[in-house]
Amino acid sequence: MKFRWVYVLILALITTIIVPTADASAAGTIAVKSKVLYYKGQPYIELSGGNKSVTTKLNKMFKVHAVNIVSADKKIKKENKKYSVSTTSATVKFNQKEKISVVYEDYIYAGAAHGFPSSTSYNYDLRTGKKLKFINFVQNDDQLANLEDSISSSLRAMYNANQGIFEENINDFPLDQEPAFYLYDKGIVIRFYPYEVAPYAAGFVDVKVPYSKISKISK
Repeated sequence: MKFRWVYVLILALITTIIVPTADASAAGTIAVKSKVLYYKGQPYIELSGGNKSVTTKLNKMFKVHAVNIVSADKKIKKENKKYSVSTTSATVKFNQKEKISVVYEDYIYAGAAHGFPSSTSYNYDLRTGKKLKFINFVQNDDQLANLEDSISSSLRAMYNANQGIFEENINDFPLDQEPAFYLYDKGIVIRFYPYEVAPYAAGFVDVKVPYSKISKISK
């Protein structure tokens, strides 16, 4: 993807992998509350309630993201004082059915005409603490084909509604083995970066794909 190399370089500075271990919890529905806190001006999510062991590990990971952003900003400013790395938002996109999706949107400026946004999704099972991966929702080639068809249909509708989608990318869009995604009540949301399916000014393009379309049986 055009300009994604900038994101890859900065990601090496801001990412520290902390994987919560599986942890069995007591019977009953796991529910958590969330709030936004700040570390040296950078927002991060803090959870309360639920499985304490899982919540503690997730909270550590969420705060580490903010700590790493501050560190990355200091490092990049040593190269050029005009450069910067910051988190523009930390949002709980989904918190239902014992699953949570937290999305951080960061902004990287390293020269050129404008900066570049990056997005990090934290999708986790609140009962076990396990990371929810793309393969947990799209498990075979048929389901992948269904997902791609659904994305194309949505991009076509957005194009017809004059939402700035590139016509050439309606049926030809990047989809990594572990794409950027988060959960919503009826399925998953695939997130495209600027320039992948639309111009920079469009920002992130989020496409909802219902579970029913992923698992449909082709006739």
